[in-house]
Amino acid sequence: MIENSTPHDMFEGHCRKLRCKEMFVETERVFKITESGSGIYWCSHTQNVLGPDGQVAEPANCKTGRGCYEGL
Repeated sequence: MIENSTPHDMFEGHCRKLRCKEMFVETERVFKITESGSGIYWCSHTQNVLGPDGQVAEPANCKTGRGCYEGL
């Protein structure tokens, strides 16, 4: 992650457990979870494409209001 960026920059109000493979590639720009080129996401809590509540882990779903949501 870029030295000046923060986790808040990356997640932008999405669950901190949401992951995608682009998060693990070091680049010179601030990565935002919604900018995944692959579109493949998973929940780091379940290590699966489904969250603890059985719903799909993706930016459209992993926001405030979801029962398993964990903010920063």
